[in-house]
Amino acid sequence: MARLTDLIRGAKAPASAQPPDEAGKPKADTDASAKAAAEPAKPAQPPLSLSTLKELVGRNAAKTPAAAVSVPPAASVPQPTDATQQTQGATQAAILKAPPIEPVVPLTQARTAVLELPPELTGFTTQATVSPAVHVDWYGKAEAALEGIGAAIGKQRAVSLGELPQIAEGMAESLSADDRLLVRAISHQSGPSLIGNMVHVAIFGVKIGMGLGYRPDELAKLALAALVHDLGMFQLPSEMLEQHGRWSEEQIALLQRHPQHGAELLKQVAKAHAWLPEIVLQEHERVNGSGYPKGLQGPQIHEFALVIGLADVLDAMLRSRATRKALLPHEAVRLLLTREKASFPTRIFKSLLQQFSLFPVGTWVKLTSGEIGEVFRSNPRFPLRPAVKIIIDQSGQRLREPKDLDLSGSPLVHVAEIVDALQLT
Repeated sequence: MARLTDLIRGAKAPASAQPPDEAGKPKADTDASAKAAAEPAKPAQPPLSLSTLKELVGRNAAKTPAAAVSVPPAASVPQPTDATQQTQGATQAAILKAPPIEPVVPLTQARTAVLELPPELTGFTTQATVSPAVHVDWYGKAEAALEGIGAAIGKQRAVSLGELPQIAEGMAESLSADDRLLVRAISHQSGPSLIGNMVHVAIFGVKIGMGLGYRPDELAKLALAALVHDLGMFQLPSEMLEQHGRWSEEQIALLQRHPQHGAELLKQVAKAHAWLPEIVLQEHERVNGSGYPKGLQGPQIHEFALVIGLADVLDAMLRSRATRKALLPHEAVRLLLTREKASFPTRIFKSLLQQFSLFPVGTWVKLTSGEIGEVFRSNPRFPLRPAVKIIIDQSGQRLREPKDLDLSGSPLVHVAEIVDALQLT
C-alpha cells in the first residue's frame, strides 16, 4: 500500500534503477551475487521438529523484556507508548526536527511480545481468518446512530449513546483488517456534512492511532471519542449549520462553545465512559496554544484529542466547499504540513504519513483522459500513479470489457479527482 512518506519526494527514480525489495532497500548487485555463488555450498540443515520450534519460541519470548506498568487513575484514558517508526522522504525530513511529544498518560499494561516464525523456517503457512467485523456496514451503522442522537438532541429528548461503543469497536477491528472504510471515507461526499465528518474523523483517527502503536482497546476508545467529538454541534441552530459563506463574529463565538456543550452532555449520558468528556473538550486545542476553548499547550492536551483534531482538519480539506473543489489526498497532506506543522506533534504527523494511502485499492478515480475506474493496485515507487481498471469511458458509457491501465507507464494521464462509487450506480 502506497504510503504518504513516498509522496512528495520530488525527483523520480531513473528508469535504469533496480526495483526495491519488500523492505524498501535496493537489491544486491550482481557482483555480490556472483561472489556468494562462488562460495562453497553449506551442508543442508535437517528440518526442525515441532518440539524444537516450541523451544525456540519459548526461548525468544523469554528474552523479550516486559514493558513498565504504570496505572493511571480510573477516570483517565490509557495512553499508548511511543511507537515511532523510521520514515523517509524529503517532506517528512522537514518535520523531524521538532522534539516528539510524549503521551500524557502511560499504558495501563505491558504489551505482549509476539514471535512470528517465517514459513521457510516452519515449513508450513497459516491462513488468516477474516473477522466478521469486516463484512458489517459500520459506516452506515455509525451514520444511523449519530442521526438518531442528533434528532434526540434537536427535539430535547433523552439522549443515549446506544450502540455507538460497539460500532466504534467494530470500526477499529475492520480498519485493522483492510482499508474498505478508508476508501469510503475518502470517496463519500454525500449525506449530512456534520454526521459524515464525525464518521470520517473516526476512520482517519483510527488509522493514525494504528501508526502510533495503539492497542485494539485503545483504538476502540479513540474511535468512540471521534464519533462524538462534535456532539455539541447538534445544539447549534440548524440554519447556522447549513449556512454557506462567512460567519459573523457572534456565530464564531457560539461555534467555539460547542466543545463545552458536548462535554457537558457526555457527562450526563456517558457515565460508563468517564474519560470521554475530557477528550471532546480538548479536540480543538493545539500544542502551540492556538486552539480553543482554553488555549492549552503541549502535554496539557490529551493525545487522543490531538489525533482527532488532525483527522478533523484532514477531513475538512478532503471535502468540497462552495469556494473550492475537494482536495486530493496528497494535496491535503501538503497543505497540512504547510499550515498545521506547529499545531500538532511530530509523531502524529509521522503516523499520518505512514498510514494514510494516497489511493487505496478500491478507490474510484476519474482520470485526466475523462475515463473512470477503480484502483486495483498501488505503485509503491510512484504513489501518485496507481494501476486502474477502467470501467467507464470518456463519453460516460460503461465498457463491456474493463481494461487495465497502469498510470506509472502512462505519463500523459494521471488522476484528476476521486469519485463516489455510490453515485455511479
